[in-house]
This record gives sequence, structure tokens and C-alpha cells, in this order.
Amino acid sequence: MDQQNLFESIKQNLNGRPGQPIVLGVCKALSERFDQEPWVFRAAAIVLGVFFTFFTLAAYVLLGLFLPETENRTKGVFRGLGVQLQEAIDRLAALGRDIFSGPTQRNGNSG
Repeated sequence: MDQQNLFESIKQNLNGRPGQPIVLGVCKALSERFDQEPWVFRAAAIVLGVFFTFFTLAAYVLLGLFLPETENRTKGVFRGLGVQLQEAIDRLAALGRDIFSGPTQRNGNSG
């Protein structure tokens, strides 16, 4: 594979499927605002993420929350994460009750 084909392959992978955001859609929204291709912003996000992981992730999430094009998707992702976290906490609490309450109370038998 020559260098031009390699670059085109990387560019196509970073552009993603048409109309489909890869994570929150921030890079696609920014590319539309600045009239660029999405791969430019995705590549920049990847490079920045390697060197400044926390700040890049924080900026990405904040942009996801504040850009009108992505705020509903971002809130939906966090809402879904909240539901999953709540379910995990409930399962852990039930497991803790089962462990510490003993076998008689778990089955509903009193003796």
C-alpha cells in the first residue's frame, strides 16, 4: 500500500459513515461550523488526547453539552450512563443485603 492510499484509508476511517457520529458528534459539528472535513477535527482530537488526555476529554464533553447540534445526544448518553450506574448500585446493594442478612431472610423464611 503506497502512502497516498494509506492516507486516504485513514481519512475515510476518521470521516466515519455519512450522518453517523462516532462518539458524541462534536468533531462533525465543528467540521460543519468551520467548513472542513470531520477527519481534520478527529485527528486533532486524537493527537491532543494522547498528550493532554484529561483536558481533551473535558473539552470534548463540554463542547458536546454546549453545541446545539450535539447537546441532545450528549445528554442522552449521560442519562443512559446514569441509569446504568443506578442499576449497578442497586445490584451491589442487593448483593450486600444477601451477604449480610443470612440465608433465611433471603428466601423469605423465618426459621
